[in-house]
Amino acid sequence: MGFKLTIGRLRDAWSKYPQVRRQLYQFPPGKPIFIAGTHRSGTTWFAQMLAEPGLWYVHEPFNPNKGYWSEEFTSLAFDQRNQNVDAYFRRLLSGQHRDTSANTDTDHPLMPLRLFRQPIRRMMIKDPLACLMTGYFAANFDVCPLVLFRHPAGFVSSILRLRWPIGKFLQDFASRESLLVEHLSPYRGLLVKHQHDDNAAAATVLHGVLNTVMWNQIQKNAKIAYHFFEDLCANPLERFREIFDAIGLPYSDATRQRHETLCHQGPKDPRLYRTHAVARNSLAMANSWRSQLAPSTVDRIRDVWNQFDLPIYRSDEHWDVRSAALEACVD
Repeated sequence: MGFKLTIGRLRDAWSKYPQVRRQLYQFPPGKPIFIAGTHRSGTTWFAQMLAEPGLWYVHEPFNPNKGYWSEEFTSLAFDQRNQNVDAYFRRLLSGQHRDTSANTDTDHPLMPLRLFRQPIRRMMIKDPLACLMTGYFAANFDVCPLVLFRHPAGFVSSILRLRWPIGKFLQDFASRESLLVEHLSPYRGLLVKHQHDDNAAAATVLHGVLNTVMWNQIQKNAKIAYHFFEDLCANPLERFREIFDAIGLPYSDATRQRHETLCHQGPKDPRLYRTHAVARNSLAMANSWRSQLAPSTVDRIRDVWNQFDLPIYRSDEHWDVRSAALEACVD
């Protein structure tokens, strides 16, 4: 059955190839888009909302599971150069390593999008594990960088529910002297304190240090635009139309219909979502932590979050477990 399915998918990919190639060739050119944010912050959904037919979408090329990069959360200062990072990033921008693409029909080496070098007029790279290099890419490459922030409780709820690792990253960051000196020295104690934990407090520390580095990068480079997951979820159709205009992506009636599918047709109960699903009820997803976390856990997350010098998610409204209202996230 697996063999027959593969043959059928290959046949379909080859039959669609002329249309797909035409979409790639006719796509309006523009700067490569680089999407960053912490893992479990909604970056997959965000990227899928931007993934117009004809846009070449590279999905998490710095994830070690892809087999090209071995380190998780590589960090670089904007004014230092790293030959390995530069060479790999240039190869991605030139259309190499096509097995990292999330475009349809690229997951088998015999599919035409893998065999032939089609014209790539514009590219989008999405990678949470490269989020600490956002400032580096913005300073050293001609890209359009976008950062997505998510509520700390939303991140913690997702990480704990999926049982994703926490402590190992805190140990790693606590050992990186350059990262501590440039960004995280005030939080060395928090990193050390929670480096062997996998609880809500440790997850909040992880979220805090990642967002601290990204926020600092944004303050140093005006090219980096940023958005808040909750704001986008509250009014996705209009907000994404604004983003399309800002970064020069084509927007059509088909785009709006695709967005409606990705935002309004998922189940209202987030517990029914698959881990990497992108067709979701966006507002329900943004507020899911309010029903998934106990008030005492939310209070603990807020206490830890407030120890970080970040001007986001600070007001009482952002932390009210009874409220589904989504206000502006910068205080």
